[in-house]
Parts: sequence; C-alpha cells; structure tokens
Amino acid sequence: AVVSTQSTGRLFRAQRNFYITGISLFLLIVLRTMLSRVSQVARLEANNEAIQKQAVSAGSMNKTLLEENAALKKLSEGKEDLLEDIKKVEELKDAAKAAERKAEQSKADADAMRKQSENLTMEYDRLLVEHQKLQDACMPTDKKSE
Repeated sequence: AVVSTQSTGRLFRAQRNFYITGISLFLLIVLRTMLSRVSQVARLEANNEAIQKQAVSAGSMNKTLLEENAALKKLSEGKEDLLEDIKKVEELKDAAKAAERKAEQSKADADAMRKQSENLTMEYDRLLVEHQKLQDACMPTDKKSE
C-alpha cells in the first residue's frame, strides 16, 4: 500500500511537471509569435508614415512644377524662342504627371499597408482569443489533477 501510494505520488508529480512544461512551451511559442507580429506592425506603421510623407512631397513638387509651367507660359508669350519654351513646358507637364503617378502609387502602397496592418491586428486579436480559450481549457484540468 505504501509503495502504491509512493508510485501514485510520483506519477502525479510527473504528470503535473509534464503539463506545466507543455503549457510553458505553448506560451513561449504564443509570446514569440505575438512579439514578431507586434514588431511587424511597428515596421509597417513606420513604412506607412514614410510613404505618406513621400506622397505629400510629391504633391508639393507637382504644385511647384505647375507654377513653373504657368510662369514659363507667361514668359514665353511674344518671344521668338517660343518653341523651346513649349518643349520645356511639355517636359514639366510630363514631370508633373510622373509625380502625380508616383503620389498615387505611394497612396496605394500606404492603403495596402494600412489594410495589411488591420489584418495583422485582427489576426493578433484572434490569436489572443484562442490563447485565452486554451488557457481556460487548461485551468480546470490543472485543478482536477491536484
């Protein structure tokens, strides 16, 4: 009877240690995943800010180019080298269009990153809920075995 009690006690401790180790490893994996997701979100937010600044600067460059274009049109009126000025104006228009396209692309990239960040946040919340369910599921098991 004493040997049976001792072996039962050892078995209980071994099972308890096994469950504690398993839960610890699971939590380690969850924490590592959460840490990588959080760092990825931070990286995406920084990238998003950089792209938005780039889009703003492209817009201001577009305005500057359009103003220069208007100034060149006024200066070129009545001059003999009208043809050269027209070529410059066309080049400025092309540069303005390129800047607009770049600004639109930057905005699209920023929107895509924002969407990706939202999806990442939703996935994080889902993992958090799943983790809580697993913790809740594990807690009653631990109480019963004690």
